[in-house]
Amino acid sequence: MKSVLLHIDGSAEQEARFQFAADVVRAMEGHLTCLQSIGSVENYMPTDPYGLSAFMGDALERARAWEKAEKDRLEARLKTEDISWDWHAHPGAAAQLIADHSWLSELVVVSAPQKDWPGRLAIPPIAADVVMRSRAPVMVVPADAKGLDCGGTAIVAWNGSAEVCQALRGAVPLLRLAGSVLIVTIPEEGGADFPPMEGAAFLSRHGIGSEIVEIPAQGRTPQDLLRSLAVDRKAAYLVMGAYGHSRLRELLLGGTTREILVNPPVPLLLSH
Repeated sequence: MKSVLLHIDGSAEQEARFQFAADVVRAMEGHLTCLQSIGSVENYMPTDPYGLSAFMGDALERARAWEKAEKDRLEARLKTEDISWDWHAHPGAAAQLIADHSWLSELVVVSAPQKDWPGRLAIPPIAADVVMRSRAPVMVVPADAKGLDCGGTAIVAWNGSAEVCQALRGAVPLLRLAGSVLIVTIPEEGGADFPPMEGAAFLSRHGIGSEIVEIPAQGRTPQDLLRSLAVDRKAAYLVMGAYGHSRLRELLLGGTTREILVNPPVPLLLSH
């Protein structure tokens, strides 16, 4: 993971993902690309007969001043972080910009959705939209995260699907640094395309040891089981496949992915 892409928007959640991304770049001796989505003139200056254009023009001016101040603040900080970095600022929707820049990235870092997301289903959060669009693995960072312990425990939520295989491949550089790797499976009706032993064998070819852990559901949901395990094992992050509908831009990620995105116990590395 020599190329890490970080979403910049000045939100309260930004500090957590900044710290996480910087820790990854240091550990990998890589490069951090900061991507700031800025407002376009068209968004702020609609044509109307009631003088709103002047008002919106003033709003645009204030927004641009704030965007520049945020850029200056973070650039000053980056100069003290002892990492390689660059900065890109472009107008447009954040999720699409991030996806467009993911083609030559090896990890995208965004924040977890706000907890009231299920109550605003018409507005897909950036994290969900980016996961479905991105060409690179996406790390979704909770707002209260404090960087990354690269030598900590990593948990892989295994169900043998193509999505989790994709996530596992993308996580290999990070998993090489983990102190321990748990491949967690929850027995369900029906067979998986790839049993957990296949995941463990794949990792072993990269010199990564792992432990297969089977957890009986006992009436609990997969997301509750994963939350409990992540907390109990003090996991540094959780690797899982992202499952969603073909029209995610209008709908949502489905099932377990959606539920664990709302309030992730640890950072989530997702691939679709």
